[in-house]
Amino acid sequence: MLSDHQRLTEILALGVQEPLWNLNPDAGLPLFESLLGDKRIVSITVRDNKGREFLSRQYPERRRGGEGGQLTLERDVVSQGGEVIGRVGLEMDKGQLYSEVAGDRLLFAWTVVGQLLLSLILIVTLLQRRVLEPIKRLMRESARLAARDLTTPFVWEQNDELGSLGVSLEHTRRALQALFSEIEAKNLMLEKDIKQRTLTEQELQRHRDHLEELVRERTCELQAAKERADIANKAKSTFLSSMTHELRTPLNAILGYAQILQHEKGLSERQAVGLHTIQQSGEHLLTLITDLLDLAKIESGKFELLPEPVEVRPFLNGIVDIMRVRAEQKNLQLIFEPAGSLPQTVVLDGNRLRQVLFNLLGNAIKFTDAGYIRMRVSCEHASAFEARLTFEIEDTGVGIVKSQLERIFKPFEQVGDTHRKLGGTGLGLSISRQLVCLMGSDIQVSSQFGAGSRFSFGIVVPVSTGDILSVGAMRVAVGYRGGRKKALIVDDIVANREMLRDLLSGRGFDVHLASNGQEGVEQAVKNRPDVILMDVVMPVMDGVEATRLIRQTSGIDKVTVIAISATVADDDQEAMRRAGADEFMSKPVNQGVLLEKIGEHLGLTWVYETLPSGEGATGGTATQQLAAPPASEISALYQLALEGNMRDIRQRADHIEAIDQKYKPFADRLRILAKSYQSKAILEMVNEYSEGKADR
Repeated sequence: MLSDHQRLTEILALGVQEPLWNLNPDAGLPLFESLLGDKRIVSITVRDNKGREFLSRQYPERRRGGEGGQLTLERDVVSQGGEVIGRVGLEMDKGQLYSEVAGDRLLFAWTVVGQLLLSLILIVTLLQRRVLEPIKRLMRESARLAARDLTTPFVWEQNDELGSLGVSLEHTRRALQALFSEIEAKNLMLEKDIKQRTLTEQELQRHRDHLEELVRERTCELQAAKERADIANKAKSTFLSSMTHELRTPLNAILGYAQILQHEKGLSERQAVGLHTIQQSGEHLLTLITDLLDLAKIESGKFELLPEPVEVRPFLNGIVDIMRVRAEQKNLQLIFEPAGSLPQTVVLDGNRLRQVLFNLLGNAIKFTDAGYIRMRVSCEHASAFEARLTFEIEDTGVGIVKSQLERIFKPFEQVGDTHRKLGGTGLGLSISRQLVCLMGSDIQVSSQFGAGSRFSFGIVVPVSTGDILSVGAMRVAVGYRGGRKKALIVDDIVANREMLRDLLSGRGFDVHLASNGQEGVEQAVKNRPDVILMDVVMPVMDGVEATRLIRQTSGIDKVTVIAISATVADDDQEAMRRAGADEFMSKPVNQGVLLEKIGEHLGLTWVYETLPSGEGATGGTATQQLAAPPASEISALYQLALEGNMRDIRQRADHIEAIDQKYKPFADRLRILAKSYQSKAILEMVNEYSEGKADR
């Protein structure tokens, strides 16, 4: 269209040269009529060289392209002498062009659609002939094989992938046909054997009838014995559960108040040591109770080890430090010989290994009157992933006669003099051996009567590459940030209620008390506490039913419930959890863990008082504020701390106090740490003053 426009404009410019030159408009009218015969031309304008209109004609109705749908082209009219004598303009409508383009597009679209449909038809046809029909045939043949129709051969003429599949199907048919033929032949042989065996069975049936009568009699006897054993086991479990509940209940108050009082300020050294002794004695009694429960769990097959990463040397040093105190009380030497190749961290059940070593070392100290006890720990076949640790405990004690070597591992068995049997239950070695067996080993013992004994065992443990956070300082929660919280303590024992009330009220809680489950529910509805400490076994209404009612009561159904009970039976714990308890803790309760659980559920930010590790709240002055003794005394203390000689450290503390009374706080702190055998804390304290704080 653009070329037509240009061509018509050129014709117009040439045609009006003579009319413009002669100033004769009528001479240009025939050309106008001819050009306007083209329906696309909307208007024609001719002007002279002064811009005046010479000729003009337009048809507005031809503008079908709308606004902007017209194309205007102008040209100068030049005379034969090269002089511009005028200018022409020709406006052409583009509507027809748009119509032609739209038609072409429509034609192109239909062409593409037609080609796509044709291609689709061709593809479907090819798939039908080349793929679908052969696949359907293969499916029919497979169904025929599944129906065990193996007589008709399968012939496939196509030489392609499906053809290969068809050949494989034919091979399968032949193999199955041969297999079933062989099976049929063997079935015939089996039928003959069955007939022969039937005759034999008939003969045996007569004997079987007699045997069944004997078996029924024996089964009745065994069932009766099993019922008696179940009754005995149930009675034993009931007795152990009742006994541990009755023992743990007063222990909860004893250990609870011991922990609370140790956090009091201004305790004298004697008071601090006395409280520490009370706590150790209570924990020893708790260990005996735990031993009985462990023995019952091991015998019933319900005991499991709980492996976790343990730093080997600090772990062993802690055990030796504690046992060295007992050895020094009998003027015995405790020698610890760790191998230099011990891995830094291994994965094992540290509590159970500690229990075994405590028992073996305790027995060695108990049955040794003079000489030494040596614990040797070696590492064999150490690798990047696994290590075999061998423990040897040797003593110069009274020894064991060979006839009693196996008896010592039986429950409630004790050997030796009568006075040496006091203070034990006869369960330690039995439990220790079974624990070591759970670790994949066994305890070996060799002894010479009158010369001493040697116990040893080896365990294979994974080597851990993870870091373990070491315990540096003990944090004591003394309060929390934010508004006061309400706590409800539900326990039928007055001492337990009072101990927990002292614990929580001293840390900013408003505490309410209840003596049974029914009273606890009433108090919860009345006071709307933030946390409830719920005992399990109580009169009137137990903790399980009380917790269930609390969860069903609107307004208190979201309160945090922590079960605290002297019962350790798994069934009781599971019953409390099903009733809706958020946590379960056994008595005697660990106060630090209890406070952490309360803080976790209530979203509390605890305010802590940081104390040196193992010191307790003795009211002593922090080490940063103590007057330091001379450098020579610090050096001597450093050497004694490395050796772990607590008796000499206590004597050295007396000597430092005698030098000058200003060193008395330092000596008091040293004696407290030495009496509780906190060797690591002593070493840290001495190291701090060896870095320039000591008097020169």
